[in-house]
Amino acid sequence: MFNKKASLEISIQAVVIVVLAMTLLGLGLGFIRGMFKNISSTTEDVTEQVRQRVLDDLISSDKKVSFPKTDVTIDKGGSTVLTVGIRNKKDTPLHYKMRFTPISSPDGTPFSINNPSWFQFAETQVYTLSSADSEVRNIRLSIPTRVLSGSYFLTFDVIDDDLPPPNNVYVQKDFFIVVKG
Repeated sequence: MFNKKASLEISIQAVVIVVLAMTLLGLGLGFIRGMFKNISSTTEDVTEQVRQRVLDDLISSDKKVSFPKTDVTIDKGGSTVLTVGIRNKKDTPLHYKMRFTPISSPDGTPFSINNPSWFQFAETQVYTLSSADSEVRNIRLSIPTRVLSGSYFLTFDVIDDDLPPPNNVYVQKDFFIVVKG
């Protein structure tokens, strides 16, 4: 009924196919793993380059704040890191806090960035910056899924903690968040 030689050839072919498939799978996984290692080191390099660019911008342009992205485009449910630089141009140490103030939403009505929070940073933290010194801070922006698509207008404020409100804004920068999706 069965030809033993033919069934032996089929078994050998099956073993060869399985060995080749496992070898190719191993090579493919090794290649993918190597690519992800390269991506993470590239991401670290880009982050350091952005940090250095922000510091260079503060020094060369003689600004109080460097906010390189004045128009942030992001998908609903997405997140990104904003890098901001702050320079103390006072003759005394600057004790400051950071604040984001919503101005208008796509439909022109007021909106809240607190429930859920759009920005992840130490809101109550008072930072100290020596006279004529500068530093870079990273802030995570996470867009909730239940917001309107469109352009949101906000301000980024550096608050001088040594001065009483309402005249305690050390510097202010306008920017837009464009929500897609």
